[in-house]
Amino acid sequence: MSSRRWIAALLALLLVGMGAPTGWADERSTEPSAGANAAAAVGDVFYVPGKAIVCGVSGVLYIATMALTFGALYQEATDFVKGGCGGKWVLTGEDIKPAQSF
Repeated sequence: MSSRRWIAALLALLLVGMGAPTGWADERSTEPSAGANAAAAVGDVFYVPGKAIVCGVSGVLYIATMALTFGALYQEATDFVKGGCGGKWVLTGEDIKPAQSF
């Protein structure tokens, strides 16, 4: 019985002695690094032309859908263009930097 008390006292002392943990996330910078900015610049070489191709194809699909359905599927045809041409067109270092894990 006394060994349990010693173990409990030792654990309590250990927990109290540790204090509040400091978060490493507080010390990390939220700014993207130079490497992330460079990776974004290299990625843009492929991303921007690819985005332009997808946007152009979605425009063709819009015209084809509107022509084949005589405008009955207007919302679906519009979704082609929103999906292909919407969103970001240029990557930044903020898009490339690794996500913070907690």
